[in-house]
Amino acid sequence: MPATVSFRKSIRWIPDQASEPSDTVVLTGGKTGVFLDVRFLKDSNEIEWAFAGYRSTVLVGSEELTKFTHLIDSRTKDPLQVVDYGSNTVLSDGTILEKGEMMNPETERLTAYEEVWQDESSDSNQAIFLQNVKYTSWYARVGHWQLALGRDSAGVFWAFQAHSIDGDWMVVHNLGVTNSGTVTLLPEDTSHWAEGRVLEWNGDRWLVLEKE
Repeated sequence: MPATVSFRKSIRWIPDQASEPSDTVVLTGGKTGVFLDVRFLKDSNEIEWAFAGYRSTVLVGSEELTKFTHLIDSRTKDPLQVVDYGSNTVLSDGTILEKGEMMNPETERLTAYEEVWQDESSDSNQAIFLQNVKYTSWYARVGHWQLALGRDSAGVFWAFQAHSIDGDWMVVHNLGVTNSGTVTLLPEDTSHWAEGRVLEWNGDRWLVLEKE
């Protein structure tokens, strides 16, 4: 299964109406289920939510659900306490309807939700996911999208989304970097980076979690 790029089209907190207040991009590995999910409020550099971890399929009673295990999260320094499950249904137009329960940031209560997603497979056969050995920073690139997020030594959360058009990378949103030109993107050539290996890059040591 190839790595995917997912764009959220809408979210509905039951019983409210559906809306889409954010630019949400998710990069997911096809082999391990590793993912980065970065959500910026539209037309801003304000994070609505950003987190990374692993997705897996679990059986709850007789229902098959997708479980999202958060290993880093912009909303909490205790990410493993986050409850995030959903069930997926492919709709007639090819989008995916995800239903589940998660914390509503406005009410701070566990609330039923519906999200509509559009998935795209990578058309370049290039995908890579990294985590630094201190477990504080994550990077991913799938096709024409890059995401990164982390928490610095002072506990301040940072993240960015970047998109490549005709080979030129553009930072779409960023938090924690005042000048988009200083955002550190993954190098174009990662052919010498091997899955499962630890490497030196960008002043840190990184584990290659997955690579295509």
